Amino acid sequence: MTQLDSNIVIHCLKGREPATSRFLAATPSGIAIPSVVAYELEYGTLKIAGLPRRKILSRMLQNLEEVPFDREAAREAARIRVELERRGLMIAPLDLLIAGTVMSRGAILATNNTREFSRIKGLRLEDWTLPST
Repeated sequence: MTQLDSNIVIHCLKGREPATSRFLAATPSGIAIPSVVAYELEYGTLKIAGLPRRKILSRMLQNLEEVPFDREAAREAARIRVELERRGLMIAPLDLLIAGTVMSRGAILATNNTREFSRIKGLRLEDWTLPST
């Protein structure tokens, strides 16, 4: 399972390659979004996007599983935060929650924010803005 970060969804909304092709090629059961990403996308579209963009986002996400930020995700996010604090390598609070959700499910995170997320030991990453290898 691959969970999408908000920046990858935004790339797809804008039709940017190769993220769009990778999204379209994925099976719906093979990709999901963390509920924290759903929040980020909802906030962004309400704040800066018009009704057409909100409708496109809604259609795009309607068939994707939304992975909740639940007890397991909270436990994993807390573990990650403690580890990063000890190493002096903090990341943004919402990114901690996203990473906790992804790692608690043993999933891969598709993001182009690999600089920040690569600080987390054991988090598997794919940058969908780069050609697949």
